[in-house]
Amino acid sequence: MKYLILPLFLLLGQAVQAQTTAIEIRHSNGDLLTIQRLADGEVWGSLFLSDRMIASFASHELIVLQIDGHQPIKLEQGFRSCGAPAPKPQQVVYQFEQSDSEWALNGIEATRPDVLKLLGWDQDQYQTLHADRRPEVVDFPIDPGENLSQQFPSADQIRFRYVTDTGEQRESVFQLAPHQHILEQLVP
Repeated sequence: MKYLILPLFLLLGQAVQAQTTAIEIRHSNGDLLTIQRLADGEVWGSLFLSDRMIASFASHELIVLQIDGHQPIKLEQGFRSCGAPAPKPQQVVYQFEQSDSEWALNGIEATRPDVLKLLGWDQDQYQTLHADRRPEVVDFPIDPGENLSQQFPSADQIRFRYVTDTGEQRESVFQLAPHQHILEQLVP
Protein backbone atom coordinates (compact mmCIF):
# COMPACT_ATOMS: atom_id res chain seq x y z
CA MET A 1 0.00 0.00 0.00
CA LYS A 2 2.77 2.46 0.89
CA TYR A 3 4.39 1.70 -2.49
CA LEU A 4 1.22 2.93 -4.15
CA ILE A 5 0.82 6.09 -2.05
CA LEU A 6 4.37 7.44 -2.56
CA PRO A 7 4.13 7.59 -6.41
CA LEU A 8 0.69 9.16 -6.05
CA PHE A 9 2.09 12.00 -3.90
CA LEU A 10 4.93 12.52 -6.37
CA LEU A 11 2.49 12.82 -9.27
CA LEU A 12 0.27 15.26 -7.37
CA GLY A 13 3.28 17.36 -6.35
CA GLN A 14 4.38 17.68 -9.97
CA ALA A 15 0.90 18.68 -11.10
CA VAL A 16 0.72 21.50 -8.55
CA GLN A 17 4.09 22.89 -9.69
CA ALA A 18 3.21 22.87 -13.40
CA GLN A 19 2.85 26.31 -14.92
CA THR A 20 0.45 27.39 -17.60
CA THR A 21 2.18 27.94 -20.95
CA ALA A 22 -0.72 29.29 -23.03
CA ILE A 23 -4.10 30.98 -22.87
CA GLU A 24 -6.84 31.42 -25.49
CA ILE A 25 -9.44 34.19 -25.26
CA ARG A 26 -12.25 34.26 -27.84
CA HIS A 27 -14.11 37.45 -28.78
CA SER A 28 -17.86 37.36 -29.43
CA ASN A 29 -17.18 38.07 -33.14
CA GLY A 30 -15.13 34.86 -33.36
CA ASP A 31 -11.63 36.42 -33.33
CA LEU A 32 -9.18 34.58 -31.10
CA LEU A 33 -6.29 35.93 -29.01
CA THR A 34 -3.67 33.49 -27.79
CA ILE A 35 -0.68 34.20 -25.57
CA GLN A 36 1.90 31.47 -25.13
CA ARG A 37 5.32 30.96 -23.65
CA LEU A 38 7.58 28.83 -25.83
CA ALA A 39 10.03 26.23 -24.51
CA ASP A 40 12.92 28.70 -24.90
CA GLY A 41 11.09 31.24 -22.69
CA GLU A 42 9.93 33.61 -25.44
CA VAL A 43 6.37 34.88 -25.06
CA TRP A 44 4.26 35.47 -28.18
CA GLY A 45 0.74 36.71 -28.73
CA SER A 46 -1.36 35.81 -31.77
CA LEU A 47 -4.55 37.28 -33.18
CA PHE A 48 -6.53 34.85 -35.36
CA LEU A 49 -9.36 36.15 -37.53
CA SER A 50 -12.73 34.53 -37.10
CA ASP A 51 -13.65 31.44 -39.13
CA ARG A 52 -17.10 33.01 -39.48
CA MET A 53 -15.88 35.27 -42.28
CA ILE A 54 -14.00 34.67 -45.49
CA ALA A 55 -11.90 37.85 -45.35
CA SER A 56 -8.27 38.12 -44.29
CA PHE A 57 -6.10 41.03 -43.11
CA ALA A 58 -5.71 43.74 -45.75
CA SER A 59 -2.17 43.33 -47.05
CA HIS A 60 -1.04 46.94 -46.75
CA GLU A 61 -3.12 48.21 -43.84
CA LEU A 62 -1.65 48.39 -40.37
CA ILE A 63 -2.90 46.31 -37.47
CA VAL A 64 -2.96 48.31 -34.25
CA LEU A 65 -3.10 46.92 -30.71
CA GLN A 66 -3.70 48.91 -27.55
CA ILE A 67 -3.75 47.83 -23.92
CA ASP A 68 -6.19 49.88 -21.83
CA GLY A 69 -5.42 53.58 -22.36
CA HIS A 70 -1.73 53.11 -23.15
CA GLN A 71 -0.11 54.32 -26.34
CA PRO A 72 -1.26 52.27 -29.36
CA ILE A 73 1.23 49.92 -31.03
CA LYS A 74 1.49 49.35 -34.80
CA LEU A 75 2.19 45.73 -35.69
CA GLU A 76 4.46 46.15 -38.69
CA GLN A 77 5.49 43.28 -40.90
CA GLY A 78 8.89 42.05 -39.80
CA PHE A 79 8.86 38.25 -40.25
CA ARG A 80 10.71 38.13 -36.96
CA SER A 81 10.33 34.40 -36.40
CA CYS A 82 9.67 33.06 -39.92
CA GLY A 83 12.96 34.09 -41.53
CA ALA A 84 11.26 35.02 -44.81
CA PRO A 85 12.01 38.26 -46.66
CA ALA A 86 9.71 41.15 -45.80
CA PRO A 87 7.31 42.43 -48.47
CA LYS A 88 6.93 46.10 -49.35
CA PRO A 89 6.18 48.36 -46.34
CA GLN A 90 2.61 48.50 -45.10
CA GLN A 91 0.79 51.78 -45.22
CA VAL A 92 -2.62 53.30 -45.00
CA VAL A 93 -3.71 54.11 -48.53
CA TYR A 94 -6.47 56.56 -49.39
CA GLN A 95 -7.68 57.42 -52.87
CA PHE A 96 -8.57 61.02 -53.53
CA GLU A 97 -10.09 62.09 -56.81
CA GLN A 98 -10.51 65.69 -57.84
CA SER A 99 -13.12 66.91 -60.24
CA ASP A 100 -12.15 69.06 -63.21
CA SER A 101 -13.98 72.04 -61.73
CA GLU A 102 -11.71 72.15 -58.68
CA TRP A 103 -8.74 72.85 -60.93
CA ALA A 104 -10.22 76.08 -62.25
CA LEU A 105 -8.36 79.14 -61.00
CA ASN A 106 -11.23 81.11 -59.56
CA GLY A 107 -9.39 82.54 -56.54
CA ILE A 108 -11.39 80.49 -54.05
CA GLU A 109 -9.64 77.60 -52.38
CA ALA A 110 -11.82 74.52 -52.26
CA THR A 111 -12.19 73.23 -48.71
CA ARG A 112 -11.56 69.55 -48.29
CA PRO A 113 -12.12 67.57 -45.11
CA ASP A 114 -8.98 66.23 -43.49
CA VAL A 115 -9.26 62.47 -44.03
CA LEU A 116 -6.92 61.70 -41.14
CA LYS A 117 -9.02 63.73 -38.70
CA LEU A 118 -12.22 62.09 -39.94
CA LEU A 119 -10.77 58.65 -39.27
CA GLY A 120 -9.18 59.61 -35.95
CA TRP A 121 -5.67 58.65 -37.08
CA ASP A 122 -4.23 62.05 -36.20
CA GLN A 123 -4.99 61.64 -32.49
CA ASP A 124 -2.75 58.69 -31.78
CA GLN A 125 1.03 58.53 -31.67
CA TYR A 126 2.02 54.94 -32.31
CA GLN A 127 4.82 52.76 -31.05
CA THR A 128 6.11 50.17 -33.52
CA LEU A 129 6.49 46.44 -33.01
CA HIS A 130 7.72 44.03 -35.69
CA ALA A 131 5.33 41.12 -36.06
CA ASP A 132 4.82 38.07 -38.25
CA ARG A 133 1.76 38.40 -40.41
CA ARG A 134 -0.10 35.88 -42.50
CA PRO A 135 -3.49 36.33 -44.21
CA GLU A 136 -5.57 35.35 -41.16
CA VAL A 137 -3.05 35.48 -38.27
CA VAL A 138 -0.66 38.03 -36.81
CA ASP A 139 1.98 36.91 -34.29
CA PHE A 140 3.71 39.49 -32.10
CA PRO A 141 6.46 39.12 -29.50
CA ILE A 142 5.95 40.11 -25.88
CA ASP A 143 9.57 40.74 -24.94
CA PRO A 144 10.60 41.08 -21.29
CA GLY A 145 11.27 44.67 -20.30
CA GLU A 146 9.50 46.15 -23.32
CA ASN A 147 6.41 48.37 -22.98
CA LEU A 148 3.99 45.63 -23.98
CA SER A 149 5.19 43.18 -21.32
CA GLN A 150 5.11 45.94 -18.69
CA GLN A 151 1.49 46.78 -19.52
CA PHE A 152 0.14 43.23 -19.23
CA PRO A 153 0.33 42.75 -15.43
CA SER A 154 -2.31 45.42 -14.73
CA ALA A 155 -4.23 45.22 -18.03
CA ASP A 156 -8.02 45.09 -18.13
CA GLN A 157 -8.38 44.74 -21.90
CA ILE A 158 -6.46 44.59 -25.16
CA ARG A 159 -7.91 46.15 -28.31
CA PHE A 160 -7.04 45.30 -31.92
CA ARG A 161 -8.01 47.54 -34.84
CA TYR A 162 -7.53 46.28 -38.37
CA VAL A 163 -8.94 46.35 -41.90
CA THR A 164 -9.88 43.24 -43.86
CA ASP A 165 -9.10 42.67 -47.52
CA THR A 166 -12.78 43.42 -48.23
CA GLY A 167 -12.27 46.93 -46.81
CA GLU A 168 -14.19 46.34 -43.57
CA GLN A 169 -12.76 48.19 -40.56
CA ARG A 170 -12.95 45.96 -37.49
CA GLU A 171 -12.15 46.18 -33.82
CA SER A 172 -11.85 43.31 -31.35
CA VAL A 173 -11.60 44.00 -27.62
CA PHE A 174 -10.48 41.12 -25.41
CA GLN A 175 -11.11 41.27 -21.65
CA LEU A 176 -7.91 40.36 -19.80
CA ALA A 177 -8.94 41.07 -16.20
CA PRO A 178 -10.67 37.68 -15.66
CA HIS A 179 -7.48 35.92 -16.82
CA GLN A 180 -4.99 38.00 -14.83
CA HIS A 181 -3.75 35.07 -12.70
CA ILE A 182 -2.79 33.15 -15.86
CA LEU A 183 -1.20 36.20 -17.53
CA GLU A 184 1.02 36.70 -14.47
CA GLN A 185 2.44 33.22 -15.08
CA LEU A 186 2.89 33.73 -18.84
CA VAL A 187 4.29 37.25 -19.14
CA PRO A 188 7.54 37.88 -17.25
